[in-house]
Amino acid sequence: MYSEVISGMTLGIGGMFVRVETDISPGLPMLSMVGYLASSVKEAGERVRTAVKNSGFILPASRITVNLSPADIRKDGAIFDLPIAVAILASMQLIHQEKLKDTLILGELGLSGDVKAVDGVLPVVHYAQKNGIRRVILPLDNMDEAGFVDDIEIIGVKWLGDLVGFLEKGEKDNIRYIKTSPYRRKEIFDEREGAAGIEEDMSDICGQESMKRGVMIAAAGFHNILMSGAAGSGKSMIAGRIPGIMPGLTYEECLELTKIYSISGLLRDKDGLIRKRPFRSPHHTATEIALIGGGVVPRPGEVSLADCGILFLDELPEYKKKVIECLRQPMEDRKILISRHHAAYEFPADFMLVAAMNPCPCGHYPDRRLCRCTDREINAYRNKISYPIMDRIDIRLEVKPVEYKDISKTSKGMTSAEMRDKVESARERQLYRYREDSFLFNSRLPQNRLEEFIKLTGEGERLLRNEFEKKKISARGYFRIKKLARTIADINDREDIQAEDVFEAMFFRNISDKGEENDG
Repeated sequence: MYSEVISGMTLGIGGMFVRVETDISPGLPMLSMVGYLASSVKEAGERVRTAVKNSGFILPASRITVNLSPADIRKDGAIFDLPIAVAILASMQLIHQEKLKDTLILGELGLSGDVKAVDGVLPVVHYAQKNGIRRVILPLDNMDEAGFVDDIEIIGVKWLGDLVGFLEKGEKDNIRYIKTSPYRRKEIFDEREGAAGIEEDMSDICGQESMKRGVMIAAAGFHNILMSGAAGSGKSMIAGRIPGIMPGLTYEECLELTKIYSISGLLRDKDGLIRKRPFRSPHHTATEIALIGGGVVPRPGEVSLADCGILFLDELPEYKKKVIECLRQPMEDRKILISRHHAAYEFPADFMLVAAMNPCPCGHYPDRRLCRCTDREINAYRNKISYPIMDRIDIRLEVKPVEYKDISKTSKGMTSAEMRDKVESARERQLYRYREDSFLFNSRLPQNRLEEFIKLTGEGERLLRNEFEKKKISARGYFRIKKLARTIADINDREDIQAEDVFEAMFFRNISDKGEENDG
């Protein structure tokens, strides 16, 4: 007898339906599985056979054929175990086919018949809800993750036998049921998001007031930032405290970020929704695939795991030049497209780059009393950061060594809480300004909308024109300075962009009003 069950899989951070078709017919007893399957799916045959037996059901001595459709997309993972088992039981007429209408089923099976958690539940359930599915059956441990999808019935199961009893007899032992609604889920999100605290405080850093100001501006407008300075001047300490001043996530950002962590298998033991902006700091030995993503079945890399958050690259010139150059496209497009012969996978990569570097390999230049690097070594070290990469970085400042008077003074500077208040205020301005658009930060403002939202005064326009003509700034640099000036005006709590905002933007871009680049 023929039966069909709807299941699903991830495709990028989206989902797609996979139809599990089963037929039991006369022939030699065997379980045959087809449909462009990876080895982990082919092994499901033995897992399902044993799980069904240990759940108290006897497979018929017939030929069982299982097809996972569409056949031109590679299937991977153990997410199809439970739907395969349910499809077989439906073919055995132990479950009526109408009980499975408009129902998505996901889950891995243990040999005893227990249902285990799987990765990628959120994007699949979200896709299913948008395409007419009204009920989802999945592992009990995945319910919190799926529960943030609006307007859908979610049934969590722990054992295969319990699921059969629920579908056929309405038995609810060991079954958990919830019906989600948009109002309830967003309310829970708002309550939890407000509880985020500050772990490390900016006031712990001695001096470096100019750099703190630059970091605050970067956080407010989601601008890329590069800190260059002698070893021990506090670059890494400042970077580690940036998460404490970042603005909160919107519900849509949380949902996108949680999808990425779900398909990466990093959502286990969490309560279902990522509510804090990520801070990713890969080691300088990371490869291109580790940073960008990839694999036979592509998985997100560090640039995607840092989506809506911070990608911190410490000792930037120590990374391989090819790895650094891989950042060009995601820094501009804010997404990664990985193509395979059977499909194309798209992952978000809307991160804020925070990079730190020493001025030379030993870290002491320009102090020639300590620096032993030759001019050739210094140039080779700095040249690992190409002009196209530098041009994509909005804030570039030298971090000066801390002076004794800054270390010894007892008074502290602005705290992370105070800085975050300013950042949140600037963020509110941006959210209101772009309320009808898909982007949320000034740095994400499309070039064709610049004139609509950024209007300079005559003095500000004169300053920028002089720099453009004297320094030969690139077109990208010109537009990035204007976006940075927009953020500075927001930090200063004003809608009009003044000449001093433009001047400060050029300063943080490492350009003086005389059209000369500062050292470092």
